[in-house]
Amino acid sequence: MGDRSEATMDGIRRTAGQIQSQLGEIGGRLRSRVGQLSVDESTIPDTFRRVPKLISPRVHAWLDVAVTAYFGILGALFATRGKKGAATAAFVNAAMVAGVSLMTDYQGTGEKPINFKMHATIDALQATTAALGPMLHGFAGKPEAGFFYGQAANELAVIASTDWDAGTPIGLSGNKAA
Repeated sequence: MGDRSEATMDGIRRTAGQIQSQLGEIGGRLRSRVGQLSVDESTIPDTFRRVPKLISPRVHAWLDVAVTAYFGILGALFATRGKKGAATAAFVNAAMVAGVSLMTDYQGTGEKPINFKMHATIDALQATTAALGPMLHGFAGKPEAGFFYGQAANELAVIASTDWDAGTPIGLSGNKAA
């Protein structure tokens, strides 16, 4: 019986080694393909270039204030109700939106480190953070999750409807003069 166990373990080790080798090859190919992608600050906003642009940089700034307040209030509400995961996710999103907003150059003056077009890409990351929050913080099947899924969908609509070129200095937008 000992020989069988040893043979089984050898088989498992060989299989694990083959899987690890194949995963390494797949990872290498994936890294190579990602390296070939042309992704920059205009990738996300330009994806929605055919959508009517109803939101100016100024309005977008106020929407960021509203989203920060929304998640801050949700965080406080969930915390007082003992919903730790939902409170944490809400506070993470509030901090993310507030932090990025404070560093965004909405007017295109170059006075702040994040240009308006890059803000679009970070907004897409924030929408992803909101959408994944319920799963990552353990409340995906609970009613609180709807607040995060709804805001993630709203964020995508805002990204699509914002005129990202309006707040971008000439030369960076590639589409029109600011």
